[in-house]
Amino acid sequence: MNKDYKGTVFFDLDGTLMNEHSKIDPDVAAAIHKLRDNGYLPAISTGRAPSELVDVTGPTGINTFVSFNGAYVQSAGTTIYKKNISPETVAKVIEEAKQYNDIITMHSLDKTYTTKSTKFVNDFYKSVKIPIPGVDPKFYEKEELPMILVVTPDGPERYSKIFGNELTFYKTGPYAIDTIAKGVSKMNGIKHLLSGLELEDKPVYAFGDGPNDLPMITEIEHSVAMGNGIDSVKKAAEFVTTANTDHGIVNGLKHYNLI
Repeated sequence: MNKDYKGTVFFDLDGTLMNEHSKIDPDVAAAIHKLRDNGYLPAISTGRAPSELVDVTGPTGINTFVSFNGAYVQSAGTTIYKKNISPETVAKVIEEAKQYNDIITMHSLDKTYTTKSTKFVNDFYKSVKIPIPGVDPKFYEKEELPMILVVTPDGPERYSKIFGNELTFYKTGPYAIDTIAKGVSKMNGIKHLLSGLELEDKPVYAFGDGPNDLPMITEIEHSVAMGNGIDSVKKAAEFVTTANTDHGIVNGLKHYNLI
């Protein structure tokens, strides 16, 4: 792995690097290639699974990512860090979810299954342009799971109250709650990546818009909130750029003279 970079730039995907159609705009792809040409390592920092990144990595050439909100970190095909949720914990969350008619979807590195198929689940996956998962309530017994989702219109409070010592919950949109092991976050994953690539002493930049971006936006010195981001992210960021649909990535990179 090449470690000779001037610095590292991390990009959230939904609402940040991607447009409203979950695609990469041509000007964004060109900016990422220019960023690399200028000596900086572009990296993804997302709640999505590695298998869901093809539409991003293709146009941008990015091969370094913090996925599952920090639970799985990879660069140039090499795994740097991973943290899974135990099968016993997944089973307990599934039982709790039944009380509220919530659905649990389970994500391995390359597969997704749900405990039950419903219109609400299908609408969620359609909204984020991800294939609708198959049904296998016992999938957690078969493969390692860095992340699960509680598919519900409600907030995470009732789950945090019960599982707060084991899991971290992020309500990232109207449909679902990202759920990862306690202590895992995008920022934690970023620290593992920087350490693994020996880039801790180089400048670090981060772009984000949502609640699961807040740890990295708060801690990284050169942090950029998208114009479409939530208020807490904008307040914590060093710089607020324009919206993801209004050249926000390009304007943010230009602000720091990275491109």
